[in-house]
Amino acid sequence: MLSHVARLYRQSLKPADSLFNLYLARPIAAVLVAVLARTSVTPNQVTFASLFIMVAAVAALAFVPGPLGLLLGILGIELSYVFDCADGQLARLTGQTSPVGALLDFLMDELKALLLVVAITLRLALLEGGGTDALCIGLVVVLVVGCALALTKFIRTPEYASATGTVPLKHGEASGAASKSKSPLWPVMAIVRLISQYPTTLPLFALFNRLDLFLYAYGLVHLLYVGQIMLVLMWKLGRRTKGSEAA
Repeated sequence: MLSHVARLYRQSLKPADSLFNLYLARPIAAVLVAVLARTSVTPNQVTFASLFIMVAAVAALAFVPGPLGLLLGILGIELSYVFDCADGQLARLTGQTSPVGALLDFLMDELKALLLVVAITLRLALLEGGGTDALCIGLVVVLVVGCALALTKFIRTPEYASATGTVPLKHGEASGAASKSKSPLWPVMAIVRLISQYPTTLPLFALFNRLDLFLYAYGLVHLLYVGQIMLVLMWKLGRRTKGSEAA
């Protein structure tokens, strides 16, 4: 059984991935994939299951007080992420990968990121005495994360790639250690990725009961990302071209 799971794990890996995924999330997901591969369960059904688990997790995080709510929330979020890894692994293993499946996976990731921010905001405001201040900060972070997700979706479109002469990226394609060698700032970018990939770092903040610090860091990382992408868009799409001179 273990050798079978190990073989499935190797067969279903992505070309580039984070260390957290490679050595923790995906090995656990491989066990789930080994079971699901023998059934009629589809990768898209696993994707939807990941969302349902996330909804239950953030509900516990937002409304169950004390350490119990924190524990249930974090465990549920991590389980949801394992299912999120398993859907792609199952798709690659069974040959059921598709463009619409990748888009569905990205959509679920967007929804889960927003749900997480809302849940942390409600917990800080309702259960930890943050009140109106926490609600205001949470609203700002929701807006920033929403803008970041919209920008990410835009720059991954074939139309943007065609207009700028870049290679269109698919969901998850830029992750992993491959970007290390491309910039002297890769240590900073690694920290940014750790914050943005919340399953990796959220448990550490929860361990010290400082979800407020995670919310600030998560919002700041996405704010910097929004600023960077907007500058790139203005540089690449805002310049006068031959076609615009004729207009």
